[in-house]
Amino acid sequence: MVKQERAGRTRRAVLLAAAETFARVGFEAASLVDISRRAGVSKGALYFHFVSKQALADGVRCAAGRQVGSAALRALRAEGPALQGLIDFSHELAGMLREDVVVRAGVRLGRPGPPRRGGARDGAPGPVGPDVAWRSLTAVVHRLLDRAAEAGELCAGVDRRAAAELLTRRRPARCCWRARRRTGRGPRP
Repeated sequence: MVKQERAGRTRRAVLLAAAETFARVGFEAASLVDISRRAGVSKGALYFHFVSKQALADGVRCAAGRQVGSAALRALRAEGPALQGLIDFSHELAGMLREDVVVRAGVRLGRPGPPRRGGARDGAPGPVGPDVAWRSLTAVVHRLLDRAAEAGELCAGVDRRAAAELLTRRRPARCCWRARRRTGRGPRP
């Protein structure tokens, strides 16, 4: 049990170090040596959990997707007006982008490519298929907009599908990063 706990801590430390590095310098400029140093683990320990930099990026994306997915579920289960739920979800997502380096890095890394198996060695399933997390996010926003329309909270004629696409297909973190460069406020990488 002690070895499993230590392995879990090491994996979390590597994922956090990778997220910090990817958020700061991006995928291409990130180095596994720098990530292992930041995590305080050997390169061998890093490779025990992740066979490549791509597998590590997939792990960060999956972790970010789980956090955003949890927020989306909370929005769907919330009581009250659907439009307010969508607004609250948007605020929560903005807060996550500002405060959570894993979410910020997951967004910066972009959408995953075709699914690959065998990226993680710890028995965890391979990465989520292409765009699954983001399509799910679009579906949640669309469902909230449908509820809002049914409750008379939206103007007649609003194209809910297009609105959901607009709200979820844009890269919100890039907007925050641009705002930070212009104003000095916003998320720090």
